[in-house]
Amino acid sequence: MSPMIAMMLLLEVLVFTGCGGNKVPDTHYYQLAAPTKVDRGGELTLVLEALSTDQAYDDERIVYRTTPYRLDYYQYHRWSAAPGTMVGNYLEQSLERSGRFRAVTRELTADAPAMLGGRVVAIEEVDASKGSWAGRIVLELTLTETKTNRLLWTEQFEETEPLTRQTPEGLAQALSVALGRIADKAGPLIESAARTGQLNAVR
Repeated sequence: MSPMIAMMLLLEVLVFTGCGGNKVPDTHYYQLAAPTKVDRGGELTLVLEALSTDQAYDDERIVYRTTPYRLDYYQYHRWSAAPGTMVGNYLEQSLERSGRFRAVTRELTADAPAMLGGRVVAIEEVDASKGSWAGRIVLELTLTETKTNRLLWTEQFEETEPLTRQTPEGLAQALSVALGRIADKAGPLIESAARTGQLNAVR
């Protein structure tokens, strides 16, 4: 065997063993924590539609940004579901446990005067500096009358919550708190507008 061929074979072995030693990192999944407070009551049934998501955030990969002009994605840290699904599930549980509604359902029912929909405009980690990080969520909600599809109410909410630690789990915790504040603010507005839909239904 010539020295050149021997050297080529040695290089192939080194490349092969080197590639085999690079283990692909495990992918980790995160979700928003459901609200623990449970209040029962309310007279209205609310229908919750699937939420849409702006294209840049419509991805299970978690988004982070270090400047206002650039988005990046964590490759091996992902949401347990698409953001629209995840935020919708949170709102369903939060509104149902708020004591303002008899039920929150995903299917249209005859006794539901109003239907809640909307879109996730942004859901991300914002790294302002090496020691300052926050979870940011922007959510647009729209309530329509079920029988006529007439607009009853719409509003956009934005909340940020500082991260206690710069990890994807810390981000999930911060966004859970931020989304909880949105649900608390939106709940009475949704209930009030839904009652308008109920009055229209009996006229």
